[in-house]
Amino acid sequence: MQRLSLNHYITPDGYPLARFLDEAAEAGAEGVGLTERALSETALPELKRALRDRSLAVTSVNSAGFFLWSDADRAAQQSETNSRLIASAAELGADTLVLIGGGLHDLGGEYPGHLAAARARLDDAIPAILEEATRAGVRLGIEPMHPLRIFTKACLNTLAQTEALLQRHPGLGVVLDLFHSWWDPDLHDAIGRIAERITLVQVCGVTQPRTELALPRRCLLGEGVVDLPAILSTLSRAGYRGRFEFELFAPDLDGRAPADVMRAAIRDFERLSREEAEEQPAS
Repeated sequence: MQRLSLNHYITPDGYPLARFLDEAAEAGAEGVGLTERALSETALPELKRALRDRSLAVTSVNSAGFFLWSDADRAAQQSETNSRLIASAAELGADTLVLIGGGLHDLGGEYPGHLAAARARLDDAIPAILEEATRAGVRLGIEPMHPLRIFTKACLNTLAQTEALLQRHPGLGVVLDLFHSWWDPDLHDAIGRIAERITLVQVCGVTQPRTELALPRRCLLGEGVVDLPAILSTLSRAGYRGRFEFELFAPDLDGRAPADVMRAAIRDFERLSREEAEEQPAS
């Protein structure tokens, strides 16, 4: 049975990386998703040793991209960050480097046609970073995000958009984060068409937002509205054999200890995976 990976975003600022790695390993995780904060805390040789000592793979490095900066200095800074993350992902043998397209606020100002211009700029930016990553042996996975993220993080929002982007850029993969895509009416059909391009599936539950205008909230597996067993079944039938990573952010802990939530995620994913496997017809 496939084991779950755990993303470092679950820990609050100041939470020692070594403690996170210890707790992930003790919970039974297969690997970890690493953030820029994690990479800045520990030198890569030391981090590689820490991962090896705990038998943890790196399922993702988060996150490169953000291609829409209209400010030249900010765009240059982002380009340097992207190159550094590519080098880190290569050194760590990460399964995927997550790409985030960028939101409308990065362009500055507002005008009719802004969204179309942003999506065109994203499309134009992909070949250069894809070439750089390919030279380094790094797999890129772009992440479509919920439409409420259009202004803040991502102008790539639906799986139909994503599939069209993949067709234009054959070397590009996709990170399927169910927090952002569970609602997409094309979810199950799209999985069947792009399963071989999925580099990582990020899982969590999704529950109601705290306020009317806020985003939905991440929660534990098996809670909220996501029909994870049905999605796991679709992924299995489509031939997806890649990694699964639990992604929940520190503000979603609601006072619970990260270690407790990590153990619960591992336990719940094992149960859901076992139930999904039992429902599959014998070959």
